[in-house]
Amino acid sequence: MQANDFLIKKWCFGTGRSKVREEAVMDGNGELQTFRTYPKYRTIVFKVEKATKKGKQWTVEGKQYSSLNGEPKTTKLVLDEKRGLLFAPNQKRPFLKIENPGKLTEEGLPPVGSLITVNKKHAIVTAVGRNELTVYVNNKIQKITCRPGTVKWHSDKILASAVGEDAGNELSTEQSCCLQRRIRDERTGK
Repeated sequence: MQANDFLIKKWCFGTGRSKVREEAVMDGNGELQTFRTYPKYRTIVFKVEKATKKGKQWTVEGKQYSSLNGEPKTTKLVLDEKRGLLFAPNQKRPFLKIENPGKLTEEGLPPVGSLITVNKKHAIVTAVGRNELTVYVNNKIQKITCRPGTVKWHSDKILASAVGEDAGNELSTEQSCCLQRRIRDERTGK
């Protein structure tokens, strides 16, 4: 791990974790209305500014993004490395190292950090290659092959905004414009 690496933690919470559910609720007039609830996700993105390793423990300092509108917090974490994943003490969800978060992918492949479904399980994309995805699913990292255009995904807006802040420093002007346009389109829902 080195400076400018990105770590991501994402988990599902609330009712309707596995699939869309219909719920009935009383409105203000006392009438019963039904609505759909979708799985809700929480994302934390950590941009590493300084990292040191001692044994199987990483001490990392950097900025933690957990909101689209809020400012990032400067944080220091101690992470234990187990089975190739990075765990914070007393937390059961690992941080995943994201490879090339600002890189534009092939047309039809999900960007890094997005959420997909693999064998009816939610998976987080950690790396994208030519017709290949590296995903975190069932508490382990797997490589899967796919044809472009066959995978549906939900992009991670917090990761896109964290990468977008530094896009001008690390990417070419054309890549920076494309990335900023993608972030703007995701925020406006186009």
